[in-house]
Amino acid sequence: MRTTAALIALGACLFVVVTAETLVIGLLPALSADLRVPVPSAGLLVAGYALTVTIGGPLVTAATLRVPRKAALLGLVAVFAAGNALAASATGFGVLLAARVVTALTHSTFFAIALVLAASMVHPSKRGWAIAFVSTGLNLATVLGAPLGTLVGEAYGWRTSFWLLAVVALAAMAAVALLVPATRTAEPPRLGPELRALVTRPVLVLLAVTLVAETGFFVAYTYLSPILGRIFPPGGVVVLLMVFGAGALCGNLAGGRLADRWPWASLRVLIAVLAAALVLFAAIASARAGAVVGVFALGAVAFALVPGLQTRVVVAAAGAPTLAVAVYTSIFNLGISAGAWLGGRALSAGVALGALPLLGAVGVLGGLAVSALHRGGGLQSGRRSPATRRPTRRRAS
Repeated sequence: MRTTAALIALGACLFVVVTAETLVIGLLPALSADLRVPVPSAGLLVAGYALTVTIGGPLVTAATLRVPRKAALLGLVAVFAAGNALAASATGFGVLLAARVVTALTHSTFFAIALVLAASMVHPSKRGWAIAFVSTGLNLATVLGAPLGTLVGEAYGWRTSFWLLAVVALAAMAAVALLVPATRTAEPPRLGPELRALVTRPVLVLLAVTLVAETGFFVAYTYLSPILGRIFPPGGVVVLLMVFGAGALCGNLAGGRLADRWPWASLRVLIAVLAAALVLFAAIASARAGAVVGVFALGAVAFALVPGLQTRVVVAAAGAPTLAVAVYTSIFNLGISAGAWLGGRALSAGVALGALPLLGAVGVLGGLAVSALHRGGGLQSGRRSPATRRPTRRRAS
């Protein structure tokens, strides 16, 4: 029971962190008007955050490796809360952008420590479930956090949304302090072993799979609203995005179970199924009923893949996973940015909006092809994670 409560506390922190990342998208018009900057310039609040996560995240992780994990987690949440308080009280666009950079610097490291802690609190056979359970905070941020934050901003002003984030972050920090156990290791993580674990072939293959597959998916997902807007009114599009989030929530929990039962095989199957779901969505999204089914399926399959990738990175970087998970988070964000950019370039080149899911499917299949670069070494197919298998002695050659 205490372990479940600790996982809920970690999930609450992920909820508020991911809400902060995506909230600005809904507040851009209000921010632009209040701070008297053009909307494209206000968009730097989104792009600057993603860029800081991609580049700064691994550096912050490397700098905090020697700090005990729970203490580092509490410090990161405190910095995150302070960054949102600074954003809420910003007197100009420059201060607000600086506040976004401060909060973004905590993102990758927080994810890394939270997921590594979650995996360490359960039996190795339940790592995928624990990581998926904590990652539910990410899905809830998509379904509830960002929409509710936008509604609060529209009703009471955008500054209120940032103040609310700061308060919720402090509440989550208190829950972590009370519920998450302190880790006791003989020696804190060191940069050398973390770097060596990062550059092993299994981890590099997983990072490459993540980058290619997520880039393909976000070619289509970034433009999901305008795709759906062809047949649904604005209010209907919002409801469908929540349907996507509901599918993501179900897929995330199912993906955690699959990651525990069929570690590497489930990844390959889910990548192939995600490509098929994008093709199916392109074929049926012109009808309203088909769009509803297709959106739910996309959310379910795309987010069933995430806990499997996260768990495999933790296992593949056995003994020194913190930096590897931080880099994974950065690579994931890079995939988001790359997919959005490629989708925009395709539209500028004359590709039809409805054809983007087909292009995305091609990119996702590229991730499947990249996965073939790895053979054995802890990522092979099987019914149990390598971490749960009984070790065997090698014969002397």
